Amino acid sequence: MYVLPPEASEAEFRELLAYWQSKLVPGRLPGRRHIDPTELPRRHLSHLLLLDVVEPAPPKLRRRYRFRLAGTGFSVIAGRDVTGLHYDEIEGPERSIAVIRALDLVVERKAPVFLAGRLVLSAQEQFWVKRLSLPLAQDGTNVDMILAVWLAERRAAADLAPSEMDGEPATPQVLERR
Repeated sequence: MYVLPPEASEAEFRELLAYWQSKLVPGRLPGRRHIDPTELPRRHLSHLLLLDVVEPAPPKLRRRYRFRLAGTGFSVIAGRDVTGLHYDEIEGPERSIAVIRALDLVVERKAPVFLAGRLVLSAQEQFWVKRLSLPLAQDGTNVDMILAVWLAERRAAADLAPSEMDGEPATPQVLERR
């Protein structure tokens, strides 16, 4: 079983990870067909993301992630419906580098990844965002989709801890198995 880091203490993370783990078959990842939103608590739906993994094709040199579904909580902070857009189309590279790195780790390690960090939309709009991304694979092996839950808490700059204020991108954490 995978174990969440201590900073992922919210029920949404525990419940979604437990749900995803209930869909695991030894040696195989669950696919999109195994995920039924009606089996999840309703309060999760506005925070869910479903991303297609788009493998690189010339002239693109890197993997991209397309929003298949974005809950209303994400769309409100993004300021628009992002369905059909690629992640790198909604945020500049300096703001998306840690998230893209976390999503790449989900694909490469075939394991859940947690990421927490500051999101600055403007001097007045700052959020502390926590994300849990879970791999899905239609064939049970090759990750082709990512199921994620995204929680954001609006914070004033004065309320952020010094460690939350530094300019360093957040470091994704691949969940450990125990």
